[in-house]
Amino acid sequence: MPDQDQVTQACTYLRMLLLRPGEYRSRWDRPAAGTDRYEAVARVLEEAVPGRELTEVARRALEGTELSAPVADAFVSGFGLTARHAQRLRDLLRGSPTVRVISGHTLPPPERYQGGRLRHETLSLHELHILGPDGRPAEHETIQVIKATEDGVESVPYRFDTDELMVEVIRGGRVGDRPYRVNDSIYGVDIVLNRPLAAGETALMQYRSTFFYKSAPPPELRRGVLRSTRDLTMWVRFHRQRVPARVYRARWDRFDLGRVVERVAVEPDDELSVHHRFGVVEKAVVGFYWEWD
Repeated sequence: MPDQDQVTQACTYLRMLLLRPGEYRSRWDRPAAGTDRYEAVARVLEEAVPGRELTEVARRALEGTELSAPVADAFVSGFGLTARHAQRLRDLLRGSPTVRVISGHTLPPPERYQGGRLRHETLSLHELHILGPDGRPAEHETIQVIKATEDGVESVPYRFDTDELMVEVIRGGRVGDRPYRVNDSIYGVDIVLNRPLAAGETALMQYRSTFFYKSAPPPELRRGVLRSTRDLTMWVRFHRQRVPARVYRARWDRFDLGRVVERVAVEPDDELSVHHRFGVVEKAVVGFYWEWD
């Protein structure tokens, strides 16, 4: 049986999937239905598990108190979760070390955060940023090659600007078990490498995040490079239901409260995406921003 932490994480992820705008939410969120949220979710579940009263089951799952493997399977079937979303839900429920949900109420106060100096450099960085139908970030995937600058490098920090997300390490390590607040708006978790690196050794990491933003963040994707990287590529994909009026490739003068110092207008392609290989980047903040009108 999963322990309570595993249940809480799986329930939080399920709630993220069902509450954020998109196909899953559209299956239960119908204003004309005249039912509360749990009854509406239960009606979808009844199609997969007929003959049962499932309102209380839905309530316990979405409130994070109870979720068994059969109930998780019912959500997968009833809401038609994709194979990847279904697998992540099951991974969380069984306590896989490669995936973790981070939620605001579980994070310590920022004064506990003791940031250390970087002990690695990034040789290559490829980032894919996917927006949902509401124009808010839905997923982000990173492929990163690092090189240790000293002996005994065991982990790499991963930072983000929302306290509601799922982090999954696809290759190269596992998710650290202690998420933290960097400050009032930036959060983080360490990605623990498969093995410690000696100075000069390299490692390839691939990790993905699924987001749930309560409010819309700034319409941009920025990457701040503190040292240098030899190969930076960024890719933003928009949803067909929310296409920006204008998109710019840009450079900022700093990360926090940065000012745009250089920009070039770019056009989304047939897949509603923009991308650019920035190549070598040293101590700079680059990326894309867009305007909705």
